[in-house]
Amino acid sequence: MPTRVKATWIENIAFRVSIKDFPEFIMDEPKAFHGNDMGPSAGEFLLVSIAGCQGVSFMFCLQKFNIEIEEMVVHVESKMKHVWHEEYEREILNIIHINVVIDIKLANPEDEEDLLECFEVYQKYCVVTTSIRRGIPVDVKLNHIK
Repeated sequence: MPTRVKATWIENIAFRVSIKDFPEFIMDEPKAFHGNDMGPSAGEFLLVSIAGCQGVSFMFCLQKFNIEIEEMVVHVESKMKHVWHEEYEREILNIIHINVVIDIKLANPEDEEDLLECFEVYQKYCVVTTSIRRGIPVDVKLNHIK
C-alpha cells in the first residue's frame, strides 16, 4: 500500500501539505534558512515521523506485553552540521545524528522487567526508524509542465 503526500507551493519556500482527508498544514523553513517560519520545517517533520512511529510501535508492544502505563512522552532531537560532499564540491547542511528518549511511567512498577524486554523487542518494528537506519533509496523525477 503506497503512502502519498502532496506539497503545493504557496509562497517563498512554504508549501501547503495534504495527506489523505486530514486537515492541510503548512511546511516552511525558519527565517535563518530563508523561509518565513509559517510552519514546521521538513527536518522537523522527519523528527515528528520518528517520534510518532517510535511511540506507536512501543505502545503496540506494551499492549502485547499487557503492560499498562500512566504516561509516555517521546522526545526526538537532531544534530545538524555542514558536511563536505565530493559530488557537489561543497559543504551541505545534513542531519548527522538523531537521538530518541522515551519517558515512561508504569502503572505497575512490577512490570519493569517486562518493560525492558519490550524495549528490546519493539525497535525493529518502527518502520520509519528502521527504514532510515538502512538508508532509503530516493528517486526524484521532474515533470516540466508546459
